Amino acid sequence: MNKVFLPILTALCCTLSLQTLRAEEIDDRKRQAMLNAFDSAMIFPESLEEIDNIDYDWTERHFIHVDPNCISDSGWHFVPDSEYIERLKAIPSIIELPFNQPVRECLDLYIHRRREMVERMVGVGYNHYFPIFEDALRRYSMPSELKYLACIESGLRQNAYSRAGAAGLWQFMPSTGVLQGLEVNSYIDERYDLYKSTDAACRYLLQLYGTFQDWPLAIAAYNCGPGNVKKAIARSGGRRSFWEIYQFLPRETRSYFPIFVAATYVMNYHCDYNLCAAVSEIPPVCDTIMLDQMVHFEQIARYVNMPVNQIESLNPQYIYDIVPGSNLKSYALTLPEDKALEFIELQDSIFAYKADSLLPHNGDLRLIQNKGQHNSYIKSGGRKGRKGGPAVTGGDTKYHKVRRGQTLSYIARKYGISVNKLKSLNGLKDNNIRVGQRLRVR
Repeated sequence: MNKVFLPILTALCCTLSLQTLRAEEIDDRKRQAMLNAFDSAMIFPESLEEIDNIDYDWTERHFIHVDPNCISDSGWHFVPDSEYIERLKAIPSIIELPFNQPVRECLDLYIHRRREMVERMVGVGYNHYFPIFEDALRRYSMPSELKYLACIESGLRQNAYSRAGAAGLWQFMPSTGVLQGLEVNSYIDERYDLYKSTDAACRYLLQLYGTFQDWPLAIAAYNCGPGNVKKAIARSGGRRSFWEIYQFLPRETRSYFPIFVAATYVMNYHCDYNLCAAVSEIPPVCDTIMLDQMVHFEQIARYVNMPVNQIESLNPQYIYDIVPGSNLKSYALTLPEDKALEFIELQDSIFAYKADSLLPHNGDLRLIQNKGQHNSYIKSGGRKGRKGGPAVTGGDTKYHKVRRGQTLSYIARKYGISVNKLKSLNGLKDNNIRVGQRLRVR
Protein backbone atom coordinates (compact mmCIF):
# COMPACT_ATOMS: atom_id res chain seq x y z
CA MET A 1 0.00 0.00 0.00
CA ASN A 2 2.76 2.46 0.96
CA LYS A 3 4.60 1.73 -2.31
CA VAL A 4 1.41 2.35 -4.26
CA PHE A 5 0.52 5.59 -2.52
CA LEU A 6 4.03 7.01 -2.31
CA PRO A 7 4.19 8.15 -5.99
CA ILE A 8 0.67 9.57 -5.65
CA LEU A 9 1.58 11.50 -2.50
CA THR A 10 4.79 12.69 -4.09
CA ALA A 11 2.94 13.91 -7.18
CA LEU A 12 0.32 15.59 -5.00
CA CYS A 13 2.98 17.35 -2.96
CA CYS A 14 4.75 18.46 -6.12
CA THR A 15 1.48 19.82 -7.50
CA LEU A 16 0.79 21.75 -4.30
CA SER A 17 4.34 23.05 -4.29
CA LEU A 18 4.02 24.25 -7.86
CA GLN A 19 0.79 26.02 -7.01
CA THR A 20 2.43 27.90 -4.16
CA LEU A 21 5.63 28.85 -5.96
CA ARG A 22 6.33 32.55 -5.54
CA ALA A 23 6.52 34.56 -8.75
CA GLU A 24 10.20 35.29 -8.19
CA GLU A 25 10.93 31.61 -8.90
CA ILE A 26 9.62 31.83 -12.49
CA ASP A 27 12.49 31.82 -14.96
CA ASP A 28 13.62 35.09 -16.56
CA ARG A 29 12.23 34.27 -20.00
CA LYS A 30 8.75 33.70 -18.64
CA ARG A 31 8.94 36.90 -16.61
CA GLN A 32 9.95 38.82 -19.70
CA ALA A 33 7.10 37.23 -21.65
CA MET A 34 4.70 38.30 -18.91
CA LEU A 35 5.90 41.89 -19.15
CA ASN A 36 5.58 41.82 -22.94
CA ALA A 37 2.03 40.58 -22.53
CA PHE A 38 1.24 43.47 -20.16
CA ASP A 39 2.62 45.94 -22.69
CA SER A 40 0.53 44.50 -25.49
CA ALA A 41 -2.64 44.22 -23.42
CA MET A 42 -2.68 47.85 -22.30
CA ILE A 43 -2.49 50.99 -24.42
CA PHE A 44 0.01 53.34 -22.86
CA PRO A 45 0.47 57.07 -23.45
CA GLU A 46 2.83 58.01 -26.24
CA SER A 47 5.48 59.24 -23.80
CA LEU A 48 6.17 55.59 -22.92
CA GLU A 49 6.69 54.55 -26.53
CA GLU A 50 9.80 54.61 -28.72
CA ILE A 51 12.11 55.41 -25.82
CA ASP A 52 15.13 54.41 -27.92
CA ASN A 53 14.48 57.12 -30.52
CA ILE A 54 14.59 60.28 -28.45
CA ASP A 55 16.55 63.24 -29.80
CA TYR A 56 17.97 64.78 -26.63
CA ASP A 57 18.43 68.53 -26.84
CA TRP A 58 21.57 70.57 -26.22
CA THR A 59 20.80 71.16 -22.54
CA GLU A 60 20.33 67.48 -21.76
CA ARG A 61 23.43 66.42 -23.67
CA HIS A 62 25.54 68.91 -21.72
CA PHE A 63 23.93 69.00 -18.28
CA ILE A 64 22.41 65.52 -17.77
CA HIS A 65 24.68 62.51 -17.42
CA VAL A 66 24.99 59.07 -15.91
CA ASP A 67 26.32 58.84 -12.36
CA PRO A 68 29.42 56.63 -12.73
CA ASN A 69 29.38 55.86 -9.01
CA CYS A 70 25.88 54.41 -9.05
CA ILE A 71 25.17 50.87 -10.21
CA SER A 72 21.72 50.52 -11.71
CA ASP A 73 20.61 46.97 -10.96
CA SER A 74 18.41 46.08 -13.90
CA GLY A 75 17.92 42.44 -12.93
CA TRP A 76 14.46 41.15 -12.13
CA HIS A 77 13.46 41.47 -8.50
CA PHE A 78 9.95 40.25 -7.84
CA VAL A 79 7.89 42.72 -5.81
CA PRO A 80 5.07 41.12 -3.84
CA ASP A 81 1.66 42.75 -3.82
CA SER A 82 1.99 43.38 -0.09
CA GLU A 83 5.05 45.59 -0.64
CA TYR A 84 3.31 47.70 -3.26
CA ILE A 85 0.20 48.03 -1.08
CA GLU A 86 2.11 48.99 2.06
CA ARG A 87 4.26 51.57 0.30
CA LEU A 88 1.36 53.11 -1.62
CA LYS A 89 -0.46 53.65 1.67
CA ALA A 90 2.62 55.38 3.11
CA ILE A 91 2.76 58.05 0.38
CA PRO A 92 1.30 61.30 1.75
CA SER A 93 -1.19 61.88 -1.05
CA ILE A 94 -4.50 63.71 -1.13
CA ILE A 95 -5.37 61.69 -4.23
CA GLU A 96 -6.23 58.07 -3.47
CA LEU A 97 -3.54 55.66 -4.70
CA PRO A 98 -5.22 52.25 -4.93
CA PHE A 99 -3.62 48.94 -5.81
CA ASN A 100 -5.07 46.45 -8.30
CA GLN A 101 -3.92 44.48 -11.33
CA PRO A 102 -3.80 47.43 -13.80
CA VAL A 103 -1.79 49.43 -11.27
CA ARG A 104 0.55 46.51 -10.73
CA GLU A 105 1.16 46.16 -14.46
CA CYS A 106 2.07 49.85 -14.66
CA LEU A 107 4.33 49.58 -11.62
CA ASP A 108 6.17 46.62 -13.14
CA LEU A 109 6.50 48.54 -16.40
CA TYR A 110 8.25 51.47 -14.76
CA ILE A 111 10.41 49.44 -12.39
CA HIS A 112 11.52 46.75 -14.84
CA ARG A 113 11.11 47.93 -18.43
CA ARG A 114 11.44 51.70 -18.39
CA ARG A 115 14.27 52.01 -15.93
CA GLU A 116 16.39 54.41 -18.01
CA MET A 117 13.35 56.61 -18.53
CA VAL A 118 12.61 56.69 -14.80
CA GLU A 119 16.25 57.42 -13.95
CA ARG A 120 16.27 60.38 -16.31
CA MET A 121 12.92 61.69 -15.03
CA VAL A 122 14.04 61.48 -11.41
CA GLY A 123 17.16 63.50 -12.22
CA VAL A 124 15.54 66.28 -14.27
CA GLY A 125 12.32 66.22 -12.23
CA TYR A 126 13.60 66.79 -8.72
CA ASN A 127 16.50 69.00 -9.81
CA HIS A 128 14.70 71.14 -12.36
CA TYR A 129 11.00 70.75 -13.14
CA PHE A 130 9.27 69.67 -9.92
CA PRO A 131 10.06 72.82 -7.88
CA ILE A 132 8.46 74.91 -10.66
CA PHE A 133 5.43 72.61 -10.83
CA GLU A 134 5.04 72.62 -7.05
CA ASP A 135 5.07 76.42 -6.87
CA ALA A 136 2.28 76.59 -9.44
CA LEU A 137 0.22 73.88 -7.71
CA ARG A 138 0.56 75.70 -4.37
CA ARG A 139 -0.75 78.92 -5.94
CA TYR A 140 -3.96 77.08 -6.83
CA SER A 141 -4.11 75.01 -3.58
CA MET A 142 -3.90 71.78 -5.58
CA PRO A 143 -2.38 68.39 -4.59
CA SER A 144 1.39 68.41 -5.00
CA GLU A 145 1.40 64.91 -6.48
CA LEU A 146 -0.22 66.24 -9.67
CA LYS A 147 3.30 67.20 -10.74
CA TYR A 148 3.78 63.58 -11.77
CA LEU A 149 1.23 63.98 -14.56
CA ALA A 150 3.93 65.63 -16.65
CA CYS A 151 5.95 62.40 -16.39
CA ILE A 152 3.10 60.58 -18.11
CA GLU A 153 2.27 63.31 -20.61
CA SER A 154 5.74 64.06 -21.94
CA GLY A 155 8.30 61.98 -20.04
CA LEU A 156 9.48 65.40 -18.73
CA ARG A 157 10.65 66.49 -22.18
CA GLN A 158 9.78 70.14 -22.70
CA ASN A 159 9.95 69.76 -26.48
CA ALA A 160 7.74 66.65 -26.67
CA TYR A 161 5.40 66.59 -29.67
CA SER A 162 2.83 63.85 -30.19
CA ARG A 163 1.57 62.29 -33.38
CA ALA A 164 -1.79 63.97 -32.75
CA GLY A 165 -0.19 67.42 -32.43
CA ALA A 166 -0.06 67.83 -28.64
CA ALA A 167 3.02 69.75 -27.53
CA GLY A 168 5.17 70.57 -24.54
CA LEU A 169 5.58 69.20 -21.04
CA TRP A 170 1.82 69.14 -20.48
CA GLN A 171 0.89 68.02 -24.02
CA PHE A 172 -1.72 70.62 -24.88
CA MET A 173 -3.52 70.37 -28.19
CA PRO A 174 -3.53 73.76 -29.96
CA SER A 175 -7.24 74.39 -29.31
CA THR A 176 -7.02 73.47 -25.62
CA GLY A 177 -3.90 75.58 -25.21
CA VAL A 178 -5.60 78.63 -26.73
CA LEU A 179 -8.64 78.12 -24.49
CA GLN A 180 -6.27 78.17 -21.50
CA GLY A 181 -4.77 81.47 -22.62
CA LEU A 182 -1.66 80.22 -24.39
CA GLU A 183 -0.52 81.99 -27.53
CA VAL A 184 -0.23 79.55 -30.43
CA ASN A 185 0.50 80.89 -33.89
CA SER A 186 3.09 80.82 -36.68
CA TYR A 187 5.75 82.56 -34.60
CA ILE A 188 5.05 81.67 -30.99
CA ASP A 189 3.88 78.44 -29.36
CA GLU A 190 3.51 78.91 -25.62
CA ARG A 191 2.65 75.25 -25.16
CA TYR A 192 6.46 74.89 -24.97
CA ASP A 193 6.82 77.67 -22.40
CA LEU A 194 7.74 76.00 -19.10
CA TYR A 195 6.06 78.52 -16.82
CA LYS A 196 3.00 79.47 -18.88
CA SER A 197 2.16 75.89 -19.85
CA THR A 198 2.49 74.76 -16.23
CA ASP A 199 0.15 77.51 -15.07
CA ALA A 200 -2.29 76.60 -17.85
CA ALA A 201 -2.18 72.91 -16.89
CA CYS A 202 -2.98 73.78 -13.27
CA ARG A 203 -5.95 75.93 -14.29
CA TYR A 204 -7.24 73.25 -16.65
CA LEU A 205 -6.95 70.49 -14.04
CA LEU A 206 -8.71 72.70 -11.51
CA GLN A 207 -11.56 73.26 -13.99
CA LEU A 208 -11.84 69.51 -14.53
CA TYR A 209 -11.90 68.89 -10.77
CA GLY A 210 -14.66 71.50 -10.46
CA THR A 211 -16.66 69.54 -13.05
CA PHE A 212 -16.26 66.06 -11.57
CA GLN A 213 -15.37 66.74 -7.90
CA ASP A 214 -13.01 63.77 -8.06
CA TRP A 215 -9.28 63.84 -8.82
CA PRO A 216 -9.05 60.45 -10.60
CA LEU A 217 -11.88 61.51 -12.93
CA ALA A 218 -10.25 64.91 -13.46
CA ILE A 219 -6.99 63.14 -14.35
CA ALA A 220 -8.83 60.85 -16.77
CA ALA A 221 -10.52 63.87 -18.34
CA TYR A 222 -7.15 65.56 -18.81
CA ASN A 223 -6.25 62.61 -21.02
CA CYS A 224 -9.41 62.07 -23.06
CA GLY A 225 -11.42 65.24 -22.51
CA PRO A 226 -14.34 65.91 -20.16
CA GLY A 227 -16.87 64.89 -22.82
CA ASN A 228 -15.60 61.32 -22.97
CA VAL A 229 -15.65 61.03 -19.17
CA LYS A 230 -19.22 62.33 -19.07
CA LYS A 231 -20.21 59.75 -21.69
CA ALA A 232 -18.55 56.98 -19.64
CA ILE A 233 -20.46 58.11 -16.55
CA ALA A 234 -23.73 58.03 -18.50
CA ARG A 235 -23.01 54.58 -19.96
CA SER A 236 -22.19 53.24 -16.51
CA GLY A 237 -25.59 54.25 -15.20
CA GLY A 238 -24.41 57.39 -13.46
CA ARG A 239 -21.56 55.94 -11.43
CA ARG A 240 -18.96 58.56 -10.55
CA SER A 241 -15.64 56.89 -9.74
CA PHE A 242 -12.82 56.00 -12.10
CA TRP A 243 -12.95 52.27 -11.43
CA GLU A 244 -16.74 52.11 -11.79
CA ILE A 245 -16.61 53.72 -15.25
CA TYR A 246 -13.30 52.05 -16.19
CA GLN A 247 -14.68 49.75 -18.90
CA PHE A 248 -16.59 52.61 -20.56
CA LEU A 249 -13.55 54.87 -20.99
CA PRO A 250 -11.35 54.97 -24.12
CA ARG A 251 -8.72 52.22 -23.93
CA GLU A 252 -5.73 54.52 -23.46
CA THR A 253 -7.53 56.41 -20.69
CA ARG A 254 -8.10 53.14 -18.82
CA SER A 255 -4.35 52.92 -18.30
CA TYR A 256 -3.90 56.63 -17.63
CA PHE A 257 -4.83 56.80 -13.94
CA PRO A 258 -3.05 53.49 -13.13
CA ILE A 259 0.09 54.96 -14.72
CA PHE A 260 -0.35 58.09 -12.62
CA VAL A 261 -0.41 55.89 -9.51
CA ALA A 262 2.67 54.04 -10.73
CA ALA A 263 4.53 57.27 -11.55
CA THR A 264 3.77 58.64 -8.08
CA TYR A 265 5.05 55.41 -6.55
CA VAL A 266 8.27 55.09 -8.54
CA MET A 267 9.21 58.74 -8.11
CA ASN A 268 8.92 58.25 -4.34
CA TYR A 269 10.62 54.85 -4.08
CA HIS A 270 13.15 54.77 -6.94
CA CYS A 271 16.07 54.29 -4.55
CA ASP A 272 14.51 51.11 -3.18
CA TYR A 273 14.68 49.52 -6.63
CA ASN A 274 18.29 50.46 -7.42
CA LEU A 275 17.26 53.08 -9.93
CA CYS A 276 20.09 55.59 -10.37
CA ALA A 277 18.86 59.15 -10.72
CA ALA A 278 20.53 60.89 -13.64
CA VAL A 279 22.89 63.63 -12.48
CA SER A 280 21.39 66.99 -13.44
CA GLU A 281 23.64 70.01 -13.68
CA ILE A 282 21.07 72.24 -15.36
CA PRO A 283 21.54 75.73 -13.88
CA PRO A 284 19.12 75.69 -10.94
CA VAL A 285 18.26 79.38 -11.20
CA CYS A 286 17.07 81.09 -14.37
CA ASP A 287 15.77 84.61 -14.73
CA THR A 288 13.01 85.85 -16.99
CA ILE A 289 13.47 89.22 -18.68
CA MET A 290 10.47 90.93 -20.28
CA LEU A 291 11.39 92.47 -23.64
CA ASP A 292 9.49 95.16 -25.54
CA GLN A 293 11.92 95.00 -28.44
CA MET A 294 12.76 92.27 -30.94
CA VAL A 295 15.94 90.31 -30.41
CA HIS A 296 17.49 87.41 -32.31
CA PHE A 297 19.07 84.51 -30.42
CA GLU A 298 22.28 85.06 -32.39
CA GLN A 299 22.51 88.60 -31.00
CA ILE A 300 22.20 87.26 -27.47
CA ALA A 301 24.67 84.44 -28.01
CA ARG A 302 27.30 86.84 -29.35
CA TYR A 303 27.40 89.00 -26.21
CA VAL A 304 26.60 86.66 -23.30
CA ASN A 305 28.77 83.81 -24.61
CA MET A 306 26.10 81.13 -24.86
CA PRO A 307 25.49 78.63 -27.67
CA VAL A 308 22.38 79.46 -29.67
CA ASN A 309 21.19 75.88 -29.04
CA GLN A 310 21.16 76.50 -25.30
CA ILE A 311 19.14 79.70 -25.72
CA GLU A 312 16.72 77.73 -27.91
CA SER A 313 16.27 75.03 -25.29
CA LEU A 314 15.47 77.65 -22.63
CA ASN A 315 13.07 79.51 -24.93
CA PRO A 316 11.40 76.86 -27.11
CA GLN A 317 8.22 78.87 -27.51
CA TYR A 318 9.87 81.08 -30.13
CA ILE A 319 9.63 79.15 -33.37
CA TYR A 320 12.07 81.25 -35.40
CA ASP A 321 14.80 82.11 -32.84
CA ILE A 322 13.43 85.63 -32.46
CA VAL A 323 11.72 87.09 -29.39
CA PRO A 324 9.03 89.28 -31.04
CA GLY A 325 8.86 92.00 -28.38
CA SER A 326 7.27 95.33 -29.33
CA ASN A 327 5.80 98.42 -27.75
CA LEU A 328 2.41 96.72 -28.07
CA LYS A 329 3.34 93.53 -26.21
CA SER A 330 6.29 92.34 -24.16
CA TYR A 331 7.63 88.79 -24.34
CA ALA A 332 9.76 86.82 -21.90
CA LEU A 333 13.37 85.76 -22.44
CA THR A 334 14.70 83.05 -20.11
CA LEU A 335 18.44 82.84 -19.36
CA PRO A 336 20.60 81.41 -16.57
CA GLU A 337 20.85 83.95 -13.75
CA ASP A 338 24.43 85.03 -14.50
CA LYS A 339 23.70 85.36 -18.23
CA ALA A 340 20.57 87.38 -17.52
CA LEU A 341 22.66 89.92 -15.62
CA GLU A 342 25.09 90.10 -18.55
CA PHE A 343 22.18 90.65 -20.93
CA ILE A 344 20.86 93.56 -18.88
CA GLU A 345 24.32 95.15 -18.72
CA LEU A 346 24.96 94.72 -22.47
CA GLN A 347 21.46 95.04 -23.89
CA ASP A 348 22.15 98.18 -25.94
CA SER A 349 25.01 96.42 -27.74
CA ILE A 350 22.95 93.23 -28.10
CA PHE A 351 19.99 95.00 -29.73
CA ALA A 352 22.32 96.85 -32.12
CA TYR A 353 24.41 93.85 -33.23
CA LYS A 354 23.58 92.97 -36.87
CA ALA A 355 20.07 94.32 -36.33
CA ASP A 356 19.57 95.14 -40.01
CA SER A 357 20.45 91.64 -41.20
CA LEU A 358 19.03 89.56 -38.34
CA LEU A 359 15.73 91.33 -37.59
CA PRO A 360 12.67 92.23 -39.70
CA HIS A 361 12.47 95.86 -40.75
CA ASN A 362 9.92 98.01 -38.91
CA GLY A 363 9.13 95.10 -36.56
CA ASP A 364 6.90 93.36 -39.11
CA LEU A 365 6.04 89.96 -37.60
CA ARG A 366 5.28 88.54 -41.03
CA LEU A 367 8.96 88.83 -41.91
CA ILE A 368 10.23 86.86 -38.90
CA GLN A 369 10.26 83.54 -40.73
CA ASN A 370 12.48 85.05 -43.41
CA LYS A 371 14.99 86.30 -40.84
CA GLY A 372 15.06 83.78 -38.04
CA GLN A 373 16.39 80.23 -38.12
CA HIS A 374 13.84 77.59 -37.15
CA ASN A 375 14.26 76.76 -33.46
CA SER A 376 16.01 73.37 -33.63
CA TYR A 377 14.81 72.48 -30.14
CA ILE A 378 11.23 72.04 -31.31
CA LYS A 379 11.80 71.27 -34.99
CA SER A 380 11.44 67.51 -34.56
CA GLY A 381 9.46 67.58 -31.34
CA GLY A 382 12.36 65.75 -29.70
CA ARG A 383 11.52 62.62 -31.63
CA LYS A 384 13.81 60.93 -34.11
CA GLY A 385 12.35 58.66 -36.74
CA ARG A 386 11.54 55.05 -36.06
CA LYS A 387 14.63 54.04 -38.00
CA GLY A 388 16.98 55.87 -35.69
CA GLY A 389 17.41 59.49 -36.83
CA PRO A 390 20.21 61.55 -38.25
CA ALA A 391 23.75 60.29 -38.23
CA VAL A 392 26.30 61.88 -35.95
CA THR A 393 28.60 63.84 -38.19
CA GLY A 394 31.75 65.81 -37.60
CA GLY A 395 34.43 65.28 -34.98
CA ASP A 396 36.75 62.34 -34.41
CA THR A 397 35.63 58.78 -33.85
CA LYS A 398 34.80 58.27 -30.18
CA TYR A 399 34.41 55.14 -28.06
CA HIS A 400 32.80 54.27 -24.76
CA LYS A 401 33.91 51.49 -22.43
CA VAL A 402 30.94 49.64 -20.96
CA ARG A 403 30.73 49.64 -17.16
CA ARG A 404 28.80 47.31 -14.94
CA GLY A 405 25.09 48.02 -14.89
CA GLN A 406 25.09 50.11 -18.09
CA THR A 407 22.68 49.40 -20.94
CA LEU A 408 22.53 50.46 -24.57
CA SER A 409 19.79 52.97 -23.75
CA TYR A 410 21.89 54.46 -20.98
CA ILE A 411 24.96 54.81 -23.22
CA ALA A 412 22.95 56.18 -26.15
CA ARG A 413 21.39 58.86 -23.95
CA LYS A 414 24.79 59.78 -22.53
CA TYR A 415 26.08 60.63 -26.02
CA GLY A 416 22.86 62.08 -27.43
CA ILE A 417 22.21 59.39 -30.04
CA SER A 418 19.52 56.76 -30.49
CA VAL A 419 19.92 53.11 -29.55
CA ASN A 420 19.37 52.15 -33.18
CA LYS A 421 22.23 54.43 -34.22
CA LEU A 422 24.47 53.00 -31.48
CA LYS A 423 23.71 49.46 -32.65
CA SER A 424 24.35 50.44 -36.26
CA LEU A 425 27.73 51.98 -35.41
CA ASN A 426 28.78 48.76 -33.70
CA GLY A 427 27.11 46.15 -35.89
CA LEU A 428 24.94 44.91 -33.02
CA LYS A 429 21.92 42.74 -33.81
CA ASP A 430 20.51 42.74 -30.28
CA ASN A 431 20.81 44.70 -27.03
CA ASN A 432 23.36 42.40 -25.40
CA ILE A 433 26.61 44.08 -24.32
CA ARG A 434 29.29 43.08 -21.83
CA VAL A 435 31.34 44.87 -19.19
CA GLY A 436 34.59 46.17 -20.67
CA GLN A 437 33.29 46.20 -24.25
CA ARG A 438 34.32 49.22 -26.33
CA LEU A 439 31.41 50.77 -28.23
CA ARG A 440 31.75 53.35 -30.93
CA VAL A 441 29.53 56.34 -30.12
CA ARG A 442 30.66 58.65 -32.93
